[in-house]
Amino acid sequence: MKAEIDAEQLVNFEVELRDGRLELRQTGPMPEPAVRYLERHLARLTKFKTVGFWHGARSISFFDPPLPHPAGKRGLVDRLERVFCRTRKPAAATLAITYNCQADCVHCSCAPNVRRQPPLSTEQWKRIIAETVDVGTTNVIFTGGEPLLRKDIFELIASVDEQRATTLMFTNGEMLSPETCAKLVDAGLYALFISLDSPEPAEHDRLRRRPGLFDTIMQNIEHAEQAGLMAGFSIYLTHAKHAAGELDAYMELGKKVGAKEIIQFDAVPTGRLFGQMDVLLREEDREEIRQKVLATYHQDMPGYPVLTSQALVNSPQSMGCFGAFNQFYMTAYGDMCPCDFTPICFGNAVEEGVAAVWERMTHHPLWCRRHKDCRMQTPEFRAQTVDLIPPDAPMPYPIETIDAMREKKAAGG
Repeated sequence: MKAEIDAEQLVNFEVELRDGRLELRQTGPMPEPAVRYLERHLARLTKFKTVGFWHGARSISFFDPPLPHPAGKRGLVDRLERVFCRTRKPAAATLAITYNCQADCVHCSCAPNVRRQPPLSTEQWKRIIAETVDVGTTNVIFTGGEPLLRKDIFELIASVDEQRATTLMFTNGEMLSPETCAKLVDAGLYALFISLDSPEPAEHDRLRRRPGLFDTIMQNIEHAEQAGLMAGFSIYLTHAKHAAGELDAYMELGKKVGAKEIIQFDAVPTGRLFGQMDVLLREEDREEIRQKVLATYHQDMPGYPVLTSQALVNSPQSMGCFGAFNQFYMTAYGDMCPCDFTPICFGNAVEEGVAAVWERMTHHPLWCRRHKDCRMQTPEFRAQTVDLIPPDAPMPYPIETIDAMREKKAAGG
């Protein structure tokens, strides 16, 4: 049936928000399976807690364009094409536009990527951003380093066509003055996540090696709110941090300061944590987190932020691994990787273009199909890829070298 779907008809609809419900309105002929799929999907989205509103459209997560909004509709069309036409479009692209940063985090995932070479220019990034949106991306994510250290950050944000995609930023939160927040709003930023490494001020500052940063964040999240920016926290959990009950502490802190969403990442042994397998959550940890999210924080608890948990979203119970399926990561030099935490390069967007590298990535035998769980937390996958990377090797490591090593190992060499 999927082969018989007319892709041109998948755009013949609009989404309307009526009395808090997302409803489908057809504007022309559509395949009946696609109509039924959209109706079910919109009914499910309606049940999700509202994060906030952007240009009058309802947001359920910073990672999803709001509905009804043109970027949100484009995301739905891309979803239909993935389901019924088996296309591979990246819904999200995380662009590390700089590795400069005031902090010096003990767990920094991008530190091994840093090189002594000039940063990409404003025009190079604008071309990459345009190509990124053209291949299907509806959520352009600016990260670093600290993206606000680039003087052209507002120009880069404004270069994204907000009719086709939203923009999200990950920041350490130190530079969110009232003036900066106002400029981010004027540039068209959709939302931002402030990285938080501990709900305890002293521990956060120790891990960031930046004294006073926690208190600055608590002040600056108010600046974002006053400017009309949706803001939340980006956190990560190791086995030890989970055992210490940090998730609940983060949620209480989020409620106290008015954070709209918290994204919880699973700690991954990459970057400065490369090889430190003890940071991984155990399967029982992840199951406890999933159950807590579903039984507690997915309920309509007034005042609490929305919780988006990698332990749930990237699990077999939900969407599985996003890497090279509906997202990619790009280094500050244009190297494209499946995700932020996979230190493997499939090519350079400056040299080849975004579409060409995305095509190569999504046709690789280890990434051409959806993986039921986070690949970087799967021992069998790591044994075929990142475990083959030599110690102290430059990152991200080229996939062709890993493939050659894997082939040699399989041949008994």
